[in-house]
Amino acid sequence: MAKLTIRDIAALSGVSKSTVSLVLNNSPKVDPATRRHVLAVMRRNRYVPSFAATALAKGSTRLIGMVVPGLSWHMVASINIGVAAVTERSGFDIILYTATNDRDYGSLIDRILTSSMVSGLLVVSHEQPLEPLVQLHAEGLPVVLVNTVDADVALPSVTADNYDGALTAMDHLLQLGHERIACVQGRMVYRCCQDRYRGYLDALRSAGIQPDPELTKPGDFVPEQIRARSRELFALPADQRPTAVFAHSDVTAYAVMTAAADAGLRVPEDVSVIGFDDIESAAQIRPPLTTIQQPFVDMGKRAAELLLAAIGPADEAIDEEPPAAELPRLVMPTSLIVRASCGPVPVTRSPRGRTPSSKAQTTKAQTTKA
Repeated sequence: MAKLTIRDIAALSGVSKSTVSLVLNNSPKVDPATRRHVLAVMRRNRYVPSFAATALAKGSTRLIGMVVPGLSWHMVASINIGVAAVTERSGFDIILYTATNDRDYGSLIDRILTSSMVSGLLVVSHEQPLEPLVQLHAEGLPVVLVNTVDADVALPSVTADNYDGALTAMDHLLQLGHERIACVQGRMVYRCCQDRYRGYLDALRSAGIQPDPELTKPGDFVPEQIRARSRELFALPADQRPTAVFAHSDVTAYAVMTAAADAGLRVPEDVSVIGFDDIESAAQIRPPLTTIQQPFVDMGKRAAELLLAAIGPADEAIDEEPPAAELPRLVMPTSLIVRASCGPVPVTRSPRGRTPSSKAQTTKAQTTKA
């Protein structure tokens, strides 16, 4: 049997071809009863619309591509919730693509362009080279980066303020009296990790504390490596051992806490641990993790708004005014989420002459107790 066309569905439904097209594009111009009737005809006849043909005819689609490094990444679901909150009001739907590290964006982009299915791309960037996306954007397909690891690339983007988040995490520990604060890093090829480490160093220096290189350990977001490096920290003599650890992610913090337990140390009585991200499990572990919350849902919303503004108006306008064109890069504030993994410096290690850091008195981040 030959594949049905929009013209065939129109004839079977007793409506015009333009009405079928409006139904396919989720237009509010179609009467609800007519919409249900046309959709029922499509289902009975197992009609699959050719979005590529529609795109070629119209020059655009009602589809947005969302490229993620993997569905298991903790931030993907939250970002997608924010994206969907905007696109569902706009008449656009989302197609999800995955791009893992074992292949670059080139082949994926070729498939996207060949299908002509999407009007724009949201990209949760990981380790992929971004030049193909820059070229794609320059050629006319709107592209917006979400939570990008490279803040200097020439593309619109929405990121969290990693530097200020690190300052806030450190000031929380300093206000609790800690001076021997270790840092367990993520992958330092990432811009976000570079910013977090810069915040760590600047917070110490602002408090009059000279950073100790022995207290900085690479972790690379690999649990086995994090535990090994953390054991090195906790094996130091008692007067040299850190009383607190700033971890570059919540998952990193979990591995630090495991290493502390292996060394016979209690969290937070013997060592305080603070993370970064506020993934869902952070509130469920014991003790619950104090952390810096990235606004993943809001980042998804703002990225979707930027993309829709670049694509142009749809049949159904979004409720909120789109962001101004002169603001293609948004940096979202982070929040301090206070839980039970941080406490005062142990009495036997309490420093003398401790004064509050100036940053802590004027911090811009929101503090929440959870």
